[in-house]
Amino acid sequence: KVAASPSFPDLSSVRAWRRQQMRRSRAIATRRLSSCAAQLQRENEQLRSELALLKRTLSEKGDVHNGKELSHFAGARSEYTHELRFFRPEDGIPHPLPCFRLIDDLGAVVPEAAAHVPEMSREEAMGMQATMLRVSECDKVFNEAQRQGRLSFYLTSRGEEACAVGSAAALEPSDWLLPQYRELGAALHRGFTFDEVANQLVSNSLDPARGRQLPLHIGSKERHFLYVKSTLGTQCPHAAGVAFASKLLGTKQVSLAYFGEGCASEGDIPSALNIAAVHGCPTIFFCRNNGYAISTKVSEQYVSDGIAPRGTAFGMPVLRVDGNDILAVYSATRHARKMALTEGKPALIEAMTYRVGAHSTSDDDTKYRTKESPQAGWTSERAYWESRAPTIRFGRYLQSKGWYSVALEEELRKQARKEAIEALNKAERAAKPSYEHLFTDVFDSPPWMLRDQQAALRDHLLRHQEHYSKFVVMEQADKS
Repeated sequence: KVAASPSFPDLSSVRAWRRQQMRRSRAIATRRLSSCAAQLQRENEQLRSELALLKRTLSEKGDVHNGKELSHFAGARSEYTHELRFFRPEDGIPHPLPCFRLIDDLGAVVPEAAAHVPEMSREEAMGMQATMLRVSECDKVFNEAQRQGRLSFYLTSRGEEACAVGSAAALEPSDWLLPQYRELGAALHRGFTFDEVANQLVSNSLDPARGRQLPLHIGSKERHFLYVKSTLGTQCPHAAGVAFASKLLGTKQVSLAYFGEGCASEGDIPSALNIAAVHGCPTIFFCRNNGYAISTKVSEQYVSDGIAPRGTAFGMPVLRVDGNDILAVYSATRHARKMALTEGKPALIEAMTYRVGAHSTSDDDTKYRTKESPQAGWTSERAYWESRAPTIRFGRYLQSKGWYSVALEEELRKQARKEAIEALNKAERAAKPSYEHLFTDVFDSPPWMLRDQQAALRDHLLRHQEHYSKFVVMEQADKS
């Protein structure tokens, strides 16, 4: 037995020292996580001074024009403006079209823009941020699930969350939304739950479409959210029709159709713009210009100044907005809605953003994505835009108002991820739709050839139950 030495403290002293160190570490961590408004202001002032120096250095390279900062969006470069102005055909349109924004990359309100910042309660602002975070975490969970073989297909909204959430928040619940396929944020804002999304993704019997849609092709008549369609561009003529019906019925509703700059190359788009303009349909055409279509960059789509100027050719007012600035998106959409109802005119909004992820899980974007950052200091184009994500920008704005903190964001993300995982696990345990739904919801009374095909399929399944037993069981469960 070794005698205690003065140089070696006893175990109780060691435990006390460890507890003291742990308390100190927690205190340091708490101080780091709790970002007060004053501290954030100091950080922003320092960052702004560094950015101002960088802009002066880069002005000779074209990053500043006439004293105004230029955007770096892949879809179109132009001067930023704080003026909320829709350009009309009779006014003439500047080239290039300026890009409207309210908060800068650090989340600070840009000079002279305060008058255009929408009045928003803490609850409403925090709800928008929480929805964007839920989209982000939902995308992570379901994208990972596809890679694990649990889903057949998925599309993420990374980097584009503000476009969907900000525009949906600016409308009334009775207004119609016609999505493309990167509008999960609009769906969640309208009340979709993770359970409903997961049921559709795995195509179980709880999916209202009975598994007859691609994953993430969701919709709800009750929420005025039309089903996503993979027939690219068809939602835009539909939106003109929906708005025209509203006009005839006098219901004071607008329709908003989402589409991308790649989708703008489809023939449906000019047809939709012309129909809406000629008939005075209260339609908002919302183009998410994220710089990339599937397997295609914008330089292979057009050589013009983006998409917005096309609207003036059809006689409608147009606006280009910073799609990563949720406050600017909200204000622009709100203004377009008022204009559509009071003037009986459609409008085209081009929201400049960046698609951080691949087009879908079936796409390898390394084959066509630009690797170089638009500015020095970042390792890639993707890294440059990830540092300017809508959740970061709006989060810093909320921090400056004393409504938000890093610790709160971590908690919101953790909760959203937990809910998404639980929803996926629950959806996978649910039964699959009956084979009978291959033949339903098309004809009121199925013709004889479909009845014959259904009978033949049923006979085949029953004769080979060792291979198809679960489908037969589910058919019986459906009837019970």
